[in-house]
Amino acid sequence: MPKCVVAISGKRKSGKDYCTKLIKEALTLKDVNVSVVGISNSLKEQFATINGLNYAELLTDGSYKEQFRKEMIEWGEKARIKDSGLFCRSAIDSVIDSDVVIVSDCRRSTDYEFFTSKYSTLTVRIEASENDRKQRGFQFVAGIDDAVSECGLDDYECDLVLYNSTGKDLQTQIDIIVLKIISLTKMN
Repeated sequence: MPKCVVAISGKRKSGKDYCTKLIKEALTLKDVNVSVVGISNSLKEQFATINGLNYAELLTDGSYKEQFRKEMIEWGEKARIKDSGLFCRSAIDSVIDSDVVIVSDCRRSTDYEFFTSKYSTLTVRIEASENDRKQRGFQFVAGIDDAVSECGLDDYECDLVLYNSTGKDLQTQIDIIVLKIISLTKMN
């Protein structure tokens, strides 16, 4: 069972995957047994299977995923009504032996509730300016960027906020997060 779950949230193109990669690398350098999972990966896998789609392509940032994004969100919301922890449980079950699990894509309060009720959890919000997000390819899409999958944690008070915008000292922020994670693993 993980000693610590790092539950990461943030808007599209805020840099969640990039920051997750940096946190994982920093923990690995400190000899921490760490795994990364995505709640959306289990959703995408099930959605691909049901609809005969290419799962590997749904994992990319490309246009293939974007053409199915809205339908995936709607399908996922219906599945969550039946079992709010379905995709969280599926994501973490495969890495249950890791000391630290980074969940790179929390989007709803029920995601945070699932992890905080079962594990010692550090919630981290990735923030980036709208200008930086646009430079990374963000374009507002009605029905996606104003949906719960993008806005569900906007008002949630996370344990830490990582500012991933041009001119911000990312490494210092990563170092603070890593120290907090290590302190949590020593408590458990």
